[in-house]
Amino acid sequence: MSDSTDLERRYRRLLAFYPQAFRRDHEQEILSVLMAGAVTGQQRPSLAESADLLTNATWMRLRQPTSWEERHHPGLWILVRVLSGIWLVILTGILCRYGSWWGLALLVPAALHFYFALRLGRFIQSQRDAGGP
Repeated sequence: MSDSTDLERRYRRLLAFYPQAFRRDHEQEILSVLMAGAVTGQQRPSLAESADLLTNATWMRLRQPTSWEERHHPGLWILVRVLSGIWLVILTGILCRYGSWWGLALLVPAALHFYFALRLGRFIQSQRDAGGP
């Protein structure tokens, strides 16, 4: 296999972390730019390129709507997300009260529950503004 084929295959592996709809629309363009910017004889994506692609893919997935929740009673899922976040915060407080400081790690999933509840609320509001159900 040639160096450019290996490099292209490795770039495609990194691009696979992006949402499918985004890849369908932009993968060839991104791949062309990455290949055009590659140094002659380069066999692997640089660490900076890999980190940049993975970071952007992660943020894109976090911003991407959770379509399952949007289709299946989004109002109910807001309540579930908020209550789950509150429970995790309470559990963190209980664990920390008894000296288990590792309980602070539960604040990350709690924040994610609140974030997804906010996103679902914005989705419901955008549906109402657009005249949807």
